[in-house]
Amino acid sequence: MRNFLRRFFVEGEEPLFHDYRENRLRPPGAVDEERFMATCIRCNRCLEVCPYASIQRGGWGVTIGTPFVLPEARACYLCIACSRLCPTGSLDNTLREPERVKMGRAKIDPSICYGHLFFDRDVLPDDADGKIGAMCNTCYNVCPFPDKAIMLEDNLLPVILEGCVGCGICVERCPTRPRRAINVIPTGMGRIDEAGFAYRKAQKYHEGGQASDRSSSERALKGESLLERKQRIEGGRHVPEFEFPYDQEEDIEGSE
Repeated sequence: MRNFLRRFFVEGEEPLFHDYRENRLRPPGAVDEERFMATCIRCNRCLEVCPYASIQRGGWGVTIGTPFVLPEARACYLCIACSRLCPTGSLDNTLREPERVKMGRAKIDPSICYGHLFFDRDVLPDDADGKIGAMCNTCYNVCPFPDKAIMLEDNLLPVILEGCVGCGICVERCPTRPRRAINVIPTGMGRIDEAGFAYRKAQKYHEGGQASDRSSSERALKGESLLERKQRIEGGRHVPEFEFPYDQEEDIEGSE
């Protein structure tokens, strides 16, 4: 506890935000987290315009007042009204197609998924109470992009595909309790091994750019080598005359 308080108050971190957390997503069209925190002015317009009350305000720490989607309470239904109204560009104003949203990527926990339990062990949790069939296809049935974001292997086991946008509707509707069998890993804020394709690709590109920068820096001339190279460069032999394209009066009244 003391270490947590030191990191939060003394070092200016918010460990609960920066660490890996499921089902804590930025609204659709959110830019990378560092830029988002620098540009979001906490104006609440995204909250006000959302017709589904999907967006909530961060309640404490450095993220207080910034918008989040918490799909266990209410998922994002991809109307994208919030991104169109954002005045600072924290949410991409050009975003129009729900298929382009990348809030995160869903991940299934086979240890509590009804389909996996039925297929692998032929059992149901005690709290299922007989009201939920073993062949649960809820996540597939509620997904706005079936067979693009999620598919059913053998017509039973849900499998997440690259088309998942991380809206969290599957999380909201998942019948397992207290923990959901399907959860969304937030793009850009989660573990790289469980993040979505877009985040992994961006991370790889970023790392490649850093390596390239280091390589260029190693090849750069310094000290005596740089001075020697400069001394070998000859100045231009011909210097063109500059012609002023306007007529000037020799005597201008008041210019003494």
